[in-house]
Amino acid sequence: MVCLIIGEINQGKTQKILSVYNRKKQGDGFITRKLFKNNTFIGYEIVRLSTEKSVPFAYMRDYAPSEWDEIYKYGPYTFSRKAFTFAENIVDEIIKKRINPIFIDEVGPLELQGKGFFRTLKEVLNTEKDIYITVRDHCVDEVIKKFNIRKYDVIKLKNSNKGEIRD
Repeated sequence: MVCLIIGEINQGKTQKILSVYNRKKQGDGFITRKLFKNNTFIGYEIVRLSTEKSVPFAYMRDYAPSEWDEIYKYGPYTFSRKAFTFAENIVDEIIKKRINPIFIDEVGPLELQGKGFFRTLKEVLNTEKDIYITVRDHCVDEVIKKFNIRKYDVIKLKNSNKGEIRD
């Protein structure tokens, strides 16, 4: 079963996937948590759900450290090669250990270009596992088509209240 958690930017998709993980008390995967410096948003880190180990994932270009290992640029962001390797290793271990369900936070424009978590998501979708994926509203139809997702449930976050489910 694939469950798509969909919403707009800053609408609470990460909080929702985290709450599903905490409610189920099983499975593993990762979220992308926002990073702040002096109350200023500077980027994201990838956090493994089961261990809370984290790796810097993306920075606003002006905040990237000098030794940053950039693999992609998209919009105002620069993305880390190490972070994608970290996420791929998490998913490889989950599959090998037959952990279920799998949680992947934020599939979007990079994956639609065959970048980012593209390979990881294709690998996960070829398993028989339950999968929870967050997707931005404007990417949902393209993600469903690109990854040939045939059977899925949707948790649609309301526009007015962050994190609520629309009936």
